[in-house]
Amino acid sequence: MKRYLILLIFLLIFSCAAFVQSSFAQSQKSGIIFKVPDNVFPIDWNKNGFKGMLMLRKESPAGIFIGYPNDEEKIEDLKARAVKSIAPMIVDDKKGITFETRSIPTHKGDSAATYYSYANEKDLLQILLYERVANGNTLIYGYFAKKEKDAKPASVKDIWADDKGQGIKIFEKFWKSLKD
Repeated sequence: MKRYLILLIFLLIFSCAAFVQSSFAQSQKSGIIFKVPDNVFPIDWNKNGFKGMLMLRKESPAGIFIGYPNDEEKIEDLKARAVKSIAPMIVDDKKGITFETRSIPTHKGDSAATYYSYANEKDLLQILLYERVANGNTLIYGYFAKKEKDAKPASVKDIWADDKGQGIKIFEKFWKSLKD
């Protein structure tokens, strides 16, 4: 939780005003347009070597992301890099984070969807990762969240997706806003 609070403070201080002022964003590579959801802190993921955007939900250990492969990068490598980048932002595990994966239903327009899950002695982490081709370019987008193992279902209903990757209203609004 301490790591998450530090990250939120960092985002509050360094968030780009241009992202907050505009409710729509456009990818620099493919021209895909999407609506930036309310109650997120959009950050430029490019600073971490990604072409895309990471959006952290206010007051919760969850967020949304969208990204494109770097030049010569395979989509599978981008997926692995995204998961390895997101996980340590919200889960602290000195032993290393190893995910279980399974396929989940895709959204209209997607070519693949994967549910990544991780558990340690006190936390659970989920990352929903979708693959799509837009304007001839492959991209990934998704959602991530952390909860405590002993969290009551009612306390995490707004942030925790079900086993099929569904049930998160803010993420549903985001992926439905994706336009080529």
